[in-house]
Amino acid sequence: MKRIRIILCLALVSLFINAKAEVRFNLRGGLSLVNNDISMISTESVQNEDSYSGFFVGPALSFEAEHLLGVDLGVLYQQNKMYGYDSNGEKESYQQQYLNIPLSLRLKFGVRGFKIIGQFGPQWNINLGDVQTFIENGEEIKGDKVITTANLGAGVRLFEKLELMLNFNVPWKVVGDNFDDFNKMGDLIGKYKTIQFVVGWRF
Repeated sequence: MKRIRIILCLALVSLFINAKAEVRFNLRGGLSLVNNDISMISTESVQNEDSYSGFFVGPALSFEAEHLLGVDLGVLYQQNKMYGYDSNGEKESYQQQYLNIPLSLRLKFGVRGFKIIGQFGPQWNINLGDVQTFIENGEEIKGDKVITTANLGAGVRLFEKLELMLNFNVPWKVVGDNFDDFNKMGDLIGKYKTIQFVVGWRF
């Protein structure tokens, strides 16, 4: 998996070494909407972030060739909240903060003033708080400090300024481990995906 991520990153960077690229600063924010009401807090639910809802905001840089291709790099602060139930059946909330670093290859089509955008790439989610510890089957298990996910998204750009995107954020392991089994990968992506609504402004 590390090899795949390294190759993808190098491909994205090398794409623009010899290309004439336009560099633009962006400001982005949005909401993450997922199933956030579960019966118990488990190691799997916390690490996969399949039970969170929250918001994110931060800057990004886009490098775009004159035509189809582009590369996008963001640094986003994200705050998530998860709801669960303790041993007494009382509802509890848990909050986590992350620094998200998405790196995406972008494709764009259209005319000036209206473009359709598609993107895909890895995202590194760095836990800004303490790494939580859980007890599972009598063993102590720590959550991950860094969680790697894959971003798949599409949206529109209006007047070369406003971007409206819909992202599907999926644990990278789900994609990599099942890349050769499209049906299985599709089922797992449907189970673990986080839906993100993104609004961006280009300067």
